[in-house]
Amino acid sequence: MSELILHHYDMSPYAEKIRLALGLKRLHWRSVQTPMVLPKPDHMELTGGYRRVPVLQIGADIYCDTHLIVRVLDRIRPDPPLSPPGLETIEHAFSRWAETNFMMAILAFFGIGGIFPEEFVEDRKKTMIPPGMDLDGASAIVSSKLLQLRSNVLRLESMLRDGRLFMLGGTASAADLSAYHPLMMLGMHERTRAQLEGAPYVAEWMERVRSIGHGESRPLESAEAIAIARQSDPAGFDGEPVVPEGMKLGSPVLVLPDEYGSGNVTGALAPSDIFKIAVRRKTERAGEVVVHFPREDHGLIALP
Repeated sequence: MSELILHHYDMSPYAEKIRLALGLKRLHWRSVQTPMVLPKPDHMELTGGYRRVPVLQIGADIYCDTHLIVRVLDRIRPDPPLSPPGLETIEHAFSRWAETNFMMAILAFFGIGGIFPEEFVEDRKKTMIPPGMDLDGASAIVSSKLLQLRSNVLRLESMLRDGRLFMLGGTASAADLSAYHPLMMLGMHERTRAQLEGAPYVAEWMERVRSIGHGESRPLESAEAIAIARQSDPAGFDGEPVVPEGMKLGSPVLVLPDEYGSGNVTGALAPSDIFKIAVRRKTERAGEVVVHFPREDHGLIALP
C-alpha cells in the first residue's frame, strides 16, 4: 500500500480528528501543510475543487471528508476500530451530532478575540456563509449560543458520569474524536472556555483523548504529493458498483457537497459502493486520480 498522506493545516479542528485517528491506530503518515485560505493550487489539483481539509491521499486515490476517511482507516487497519462493530450507526449519529450541533454554535464566535487570522475570517465569510446570511449580526445571538454550548457539554458530562472511559465504552472511537475537536476549540476564547467549567468528567475524558497523540508523521511538500499521485494508479474496485438511476459509469457528473462553500467537483463517474461516491479525473500535473466522497452528505448530478 502507498503511504498515507494527510493534507491539512495545524489549526483545523476537523484535521485534528483525523490526526488523532491516525494516532489511535498507530499509523505512520506523511504531512502536507495546506494553506488555510484560498488560493490552494496544489490542494485543488488533487481534489478537483474540493477546498476543505483534511484530505487523505493514498497514491492516486483522494479521500475527502472525515466521515469517509474514518471508514478508509478502519479498512486499512481494523484494530482498534474507529466505528466499533455493532455500534456503527450509533457512532455515526453521535459524530454527526457533535460536529454539527457543536461546530455550528462555535461559528458564532468567528473573529471574536483574534482567535483566527483576519484573512482566515474573511475567507470563511466568502466561502462558508450562504448568501444573505449576516455574519456580522451574529453577535446578537452569542449569549444564546453560549447556553447551547453549555447544554452540549452537560450532555457529555452526564454520559461520562457512569464511569465509562470513552463515549461508547472502554475504548476510544470516532465518537470521541468527533466530540473532542469542537470542545478543543472552546479553550481558545475565555467566554467559550468558561462553558467547560464544572464538568470534571469531560475534562478527564478530554485529557484521555488528547493523550492519544497523532502517531508518527514526516513532512512532505505538496508538489511531492502530486508527483506521487502521478506515479501511481488508482486502486481497483471489487464488487458490484452502485450507480444512481439514470447515470452510467464513465459519464460526466458533478459532485455537490451538502455544506456550503466546500467546492464542487466534476469528473467521470467511477465504480463505488453504497456508502461512497467516486469520480475519475485527469489533470496536467497529477495525472489520473480518483476522488472519493461520502455518499451521505454529497449529491450527484449528471452533466450533458
